[in-house]
Amino acid sequence: MKAAQDIGGRFDAVLSALLDGTAGSRTTLRIDLPEFGFHVNDVAGEARRPEEKSLRGETGIDQRAVETVKWLDRERRPLIQGDLSNTDVPAPQALIEIYGARAQMLAPIIVKDALQGWISVHYSKGARDWSAADTAALDEAVKSVQAIIAPYAGRL
Repeated sequence: MKAAQDIGGRFDAVLSALLDGTAGSRTTLRIDLPEFGFHVNDVAGEARRPEEKSLRGETGIDQRAVETVKWLDRERRPLIQGDLSNTDVPAPQALIEIYGARAQMLAPIIVKDALQGWISVHYSKGARDWSAADTAALDEAVKSVQAIIAPYAGRL
């Protein structure tokens, strides 16, 4: 359990830097890392503003069945959505209605040519044009998570 807490803390640190780097409302990591008890249906790491609801422990959605995740699995590149009310790839209604997301960026974590997980940046203050600096911060977070999980990739 301590190992899971340690790696979870490292994930949280990456997500905290991403939250600050993007001025987002919430950042999350969902990842299948069974050795540590992590599964994509719950967040393995999260950073959020105090007024934002946590997604930790919210496991009621089959995440791999969500349209945005299907898109990530198919496209293998970041999905940048500036307005969740007007998009070709719908986000889960609960994310919008319960958690207040209005814009988001998602980036895949690919291991051995498989979608192992993804990082999300949510923004709840309205529609948003994500900048090149925002997407660069997301790319950097993906690299950081890949470096954290690299020692375990052979067992995935």
